[in-house]
Amino acid sequence: MLNVAFYLDATAARSPDVTAAVYRDQRYTYAQLHRLANQVANGLAEAGYGPGDRLAVCCCNRPGFIPVYYGILKTGATAVVLSDTLSPRDLAYELEDSEAKALFVYDRKEDLAVGEDAAEIAGLAPACDDLWVIPPDPLAPSTIAGCAALSDLVAGQATDFETRGFGDADSAIILYTSGSTGRPKGVEITQGNLTSMVMLNLMLAEREATRVRLVVAAMYDVMGQVFSLNLPVLSGETMVLVETFEPEETWRLIAEEGVSYMAEMPIYYRRLLDHADRVDARRVRQTLRLCATGGAALPAAWSEEFEERFGAPLSPGYGMTEATSTVSWNSPAHEIRPDTAGKTIPGVELRILDQSGNPLPPGNFGEIVVRSPGVMKGYLHHPEETARALRGGWLHTNDIGALDEDGYLHIQGRADGMITQGDEHIYPAEIANMLQQHPAVARAAIKGFPHETLGQEARAYVTLREDHDIDDDDLLDWLASELPKDRAPGHLQVVPSLPLTRNGKIAYHLLS
Repeated sequence: MLNVAFYLDATAARSPDVTAAVYRDQRYTYAQLHRLANQVANGLAEAGYGPGDRLAVCCCNRPGFIPVYYGILKTGATAVVLSDTLSPRDLAYELEDSEAKALFVYDRKEDLAVGEDAAEIAGLAPACDDLWVIPPDPLAPSTIAGCAALSDLVAGQATDFETRGFGDADSAIILYTSGSTGRPKGVEITQGNLTSMVMLNLMLAEREATRVRLVVAAMYDVMGQVFSLNLPVLSGETMVLVETFEPEETWRLIAEEGVSYMAEMPIYYRRLLDHADRVDARRVRQTLRLCATGGAALPAAWSEEFEERFGAPLSPGYGMTEATSTVSWNSPAHEIRPDTAGKTIPGVELRILDQSGNPLPPGNFGEIVVRSPGVMKGYLHHPEETARALRGGWLHTNDIGALDEDGYLHIQGRADGMITQGDEHIYPAEIANMLQQHPAVARAAIKGFPHETLGQEARAYVTLREDHDIDDDDLLDWLASELPKDRAPGHLQVVPSLPLTRNGKIAYHLLS
C-alpha cells in the first residue's frame, strides 16, 4: 500500500524537532505539521470524507498547504490541487469538472482576493458542499465573513490518525494542465506515479545540496509537489516558503536561511541576476549548491553569468505533468550543458520518433515519447485523448526534440507549434532562443497566424530588459541576420509584458 503521506509520518517520528517550514517570521517543526495534518484528516473523516472522494485545495506557498495536502491524502481521498492564480471562470470550471466535494482555499495574496471569489463559486459547484479558508497563519480565524477556516475544521480534533494506504493504480492527485492552447484538462496521477518519481529523483542530487530548499516554484505544480514538498519531507529537509517572488526578498532569504537548493523557470534567475548588485556573493557561495530550472529554454549566457557570480550553475531539465515531473536533467554528476535539457534520468525511457512512429537516430528531430513509472493514469473524463496520448505504451508528448551523440536532449518546440511560413518550417523555440541572446531582450514568444499567400506568418513578441531599448525593426533586422535565410518572423513587436498561464508559461492563445 502506498501514500506519500507516510513520508510525513516517518519524518515526524524520526526528526520531530527539525524545522520543516519557514514562512515570514514563522517556523514549523515536522512534529507540528504532522499533528496538524492528522487533525485535518480527523476533521475530514468526521465530516464524512474518505476514499473515493475528491477534495480540492487552491493555495499559494504558505504553511497551511502542507497539512491540508497530506491530511486529504491520509484519509484516502484524492487531492485536486488547483492553481493559486485561477480566474473565477477557470476555478468554477475545474471545481465542476473534477467533481470536488470540498474546497480549501487561501484568502488573498496582494491584490488577488481569491477566497472571496471562491466562496461564491463553490456555492454554485454542484458537488462542492464545504469550503475552508487557509489564512497565512493556518490556525488563525477565518478572514472571510460567513466562511469557515482551517482552524474550525481542526478544532478539538485528535492529533493522531492512522494513514490509509492506496493501491498502486489509485488516483492520488488531479492536476490541471496549463491550458496554453485551450481549456485545461485534469491529469490523474496515481500513488504509484508519485511515489515512484519521488524515489527516482531522490538519487539525483547529494543530500548536502538539498538540505535547505527555497520553495519559490508553486507547490500546486507537479514539479513543486515532487521537488519542493514530497522530496524534502521524505528527507527531513527545511522548506523556505516564498509566497510572492520578489528578487530582493528572495536574495535575503537565500543568504539568511542558508538556502542550498532552488528550482524555477529561467526568467526568475534572470530577474535575480538583474537585482543582484547589493547581494553578498561570498555569502551566497557558501551555501547555494544546486539551481534547477525548466519549463522554457535557458540562454547559456544566463547560466554562465549566474555560475560566475554565485558559484552554482543553472541545471536545465525537461518534464511535464503527464509524466509526473522529470524526464531528463543536467545532473551535476555529468557535464552540464545549459543549452540542452540534459540526459534522460535513470528509470525513465525516452525515444525520438518520426511521423510514422519509427525511432530516429541521434541528431534527428522528431516527437519525444516517454515510458516511465511516472506516466499518468490518464486525462479525467477524456478517454479518447488519453488513448491518443498513451498509444503504443508510450506517452506521446507532442514536443519536438533530438538526442545528440552523447545522449543530451535538445528541445525544439511543440509539434503543434511549428509554423509553416511559405516553404520554411519555423520552430518558435528556435526563434525565441535566438532573440533571448540579444542583450536587450528579456523574453520572447513566437506565434503563427494565417497568411493569404504564405499559408502562415510567424510573429514575434518581445519584452525588454530593464534600462534597455531597441526599435522593433532594428531588432527584427538583427534576428534575420542571425538566422538561416527566410527563417525570421514576418513581424516583430516589442510589448510591455507577455500574457502568462498560471504556471508562468506564455499563454499563446492570448497573443494577437
